[in-house]
Amino acid sequence: MVNAILVLAGVSIMFFGYDSSCMSQVDTNSDYLRLMDTDSGSARDSAAVGGLVSLWFGGFGIGAILVGLIADKIGRLKSLQVGCVWAVLGCALQASAQNISWMAFARVIGGIGCGHLNTIVPIWTSELADSSARGTFVAVEFTLALTGGTIVYWTEYACLKTQSLSFAWRFPLALQIVFLVFIIMTAPFYPESPRHLIRTGRVAEARDILYAVRIDPVDSEIEREILDIVSAIRLEARKPPPSFWKIMTTHDELHTRRRIFLGAGVQIMQKFTGIDFISTYAPEMFSLAGYTGNKPALLAGGNFFGYTASLALAIYLSDRVGRRRLMLVGSSLMFLVLVAGGVLSHEVISLTDSNPRLASGCGAGVTTVLYVYTFIYGSTWLTTCWVYPTEIFPLVTRAKGTALATVAFSVAGGIINEIVPYLINAVSYWVFVLFALLNLAMLVPIYLFYIETAGRRLEDLDYLFANDSPFVWNAERDFSEMKSQEAAADTILKSNVLHSEA
Repeated sequence: MVNAILVLAGVSIMFFGYDSSCMSQVDTNSDYLRLMDTDSGSARDSAAVGGLVSLWFGGFGIGAILVGLIADKIGRLKSLQVGCVWAVLGCALQASAQNISWMAFARVIGGIGCGHLNTIVPIWTSELADSSARGTFVAVEFTLALTGGTIVYWTEYACLKTQSLSFAWRFPLALQIVFLVFIIMTAPFYPESPRHLIRTGRVAEARDILYAVRIDPVDSEIEREILDIVSAIRLEARKPPPSFWKIMTTHDELHTRRRIFLGAGVQIMQKFTGIDFISTYAPEMFSLAGYTGNKPALLAGGNFFGYTASLALAIYLSDRVGRRRLMLVGSSLMFLVLVAGGVLSHEVISLTDSNPRLASGCGAGVTTVLYVYTFIYGSTWLTTCWVYPTEIFPLVTRAKGTALATVAFSVAGGIINEIVPYLINAVSYWVFVLFALLNLAMLVPIYLFYIETAGRRLEDLDYLFANDSPFVWNAERDFSEMKSQEAAADTILKSNVLHSEA
């Protein structure tokens, strides 16, 4: 059952990896540029090409909001299928686009579908997974996301070399419908989230599912989990389900608004790590290493293999090391390698004419930096930024809170993807240093405010985040004291039971 869940979730997130990377070589296809009227070489062309990429992020945010509106009403699996319908429509419209207006509309529709899927799938798997394996679940899913990115990159490259220019950009956009048809057909056979079932009164069905999705189910642990979920639902049921506006503007005893800042913050920070300027605009970045011709595209494609391999390490580390440490370690290491990349790229540019041999060596160093950087990001930040928002919200606002975090991802992604082409052209190698400094600055909020969620039951996190202090050490101290008191009370209760039996 666990493997089957990972297959469906993995294919869904593989679609995200494919869809988010599909424009990397479409944007440089001369037939596409001609049809979109962006081949004149003017500044307007760059803005239009970047705008078409960014519109997808706008749709992505809309799709996330739709999840927040319907996921608690119709369930996680039906929400998944609704997202697929949006995505199929978007893919068909993109593959058949005849002008820039058509493509712009299609990019928004496709983004809605992808945002829908990418919001609901982590929620569904986090609510099904054992507390000791939530990070591993997401890590496995995003291994397939990078597999999707790798598939589309080399599919586009192969089509470009062997087929017509029109086929080379239309076929890869249409091919992703295969993923979506698989999801629509298989989703009805999968288990619904037990938390959603209990919330709608189907406790017996939820109990059966918990037994089915635990590798080594223990009766007492299953019953304890059900009691925790019921207690959380009763606590949350004292007030009506809040709207998007209310959870963003109202202070409550569960500190939902603070959790929104943390969930949205981790998604914004993952964009500020700089991953998009390397993954989306990889050929341009490898050009800064001094390579020309086909080499930047080939090196960028090769980087996807290392990127995908990094998820094997993420699968191992996510629940063993924890989210907080992975973010701190990842940003520290990315700061160091990006500084090195900036220095080496500067040497490539300054030595190209005077010492070509040394410039070539420095170019190889830049390539190494880009490969190492993506490996670090993939093994630390990639899974963390998607699993963390699904863990920190109470059940009553989990769909809406995760949706708002995904909206933050889409806004940050849209901004970054719009300005990165200008940054690369305007500041050249300084783009390395810029993102290095952003990684360094992010260490401060992570250390101060981001509580560890790995290995903890989702219902326990309500107590951690309900602490009046936003600082990690205060929340951990009070939670530890509460757990000690609970353990002491359990010991006394068991002692009394044994004494009465005697």
